[in-house]
Amino acid sequence: SFFVITKVDICPEHVFENTMKSLHAILKKPGVKKIPIMVRNQDDVMTCARNLSSDTIAPIFLTSSVTGEGLDLLRQFLNLVPQRYEWFSKMSKEPEFIIDETFAVPGVGTVVSGTLKSGSIGVNDTLLLGPDVADSSFKPTSVKSIHYKRMVVDKAVAGQTAALALKKVKRNQVRKGQALVSSRLQPKAAWEFDADIAILTHSTTIHLKYQAVIHCEIIRQAAKVVAMDCEKLRSGDRAIVRFRFLVRPEYVIRGTRFIFREGKTKGIGMVI
Repeated sequence: SFFVITKVDICPEHVFENTMKSLHAILKKPGVKKIPIMVRNQDDVMTCARNLSSDTIAPIFLTSSVTGEGLDLLRQFLNLVPQRYEWFSKMSKEPEFIIDETFAVPGVGTVVSGTLKSGSIGVNDTLLLGPDVADSSFKPTSVKSIHYKRMVVDKAVAGQTAALALKKVKRNQVRKGQALVSSRLQPKAAWEFDADIAILTHSTTIHLKYQAVIHCEIIRQAAKVVAMDCEKLRSGDRAIVRFRFLVRPEYVIRGTRFIFREGKTKGIGMVI
């Protein structure tokens, strides 16, 4: 992981210092334990890009979109950093497309944009869309057309962010956090999921029925702890817990990283 601090051209010095202190404190937590490195030149970029996969460092970039400060170093770093996922190996799997935005385009109809997590999607392919807004089921729909980087294409593959026009789907039937998946995966919406979590900061203790907001992919929803493998959790602790969504079930993929927060409480986790 790496961090980008923006608006350094207008940030007051005391605010900048407090932000850096807070960031350093989080990185030193038992559940994180990473070495913060301020990236100030090309040598720092090369060093961070080479060692990022060791998961022991946390590069910090200071940038300004107005003056352009730090943007060249950030671009160099992004070009050098290794990919987290082996997208080529995921192309042969069944398609999973996570929706992060919806549109109603005149003359076209309902359009959804998002990232293809695995497999490939072609024009006229039939996929399951869900969880449905009304009953949380997955219903079949067809892809009318595909746009990738503002260009009309016949197919999108794993790792690409694309926009898909859907046939016979109304705008109010889609929302952020839904997915388009292959029927072979037999997808189901889940009210509950298990996760391996680490508490970064919390002022007291966490018990059963603790509630927080889950940020998982594009999902943003409150959930409560309904089971855990210990009696209580404090800052720096790790545990296996079961979360239950409070509003509606969601499509959650095993292995997905997420964060949860509540007030000043912050934690990270992975769906298992």
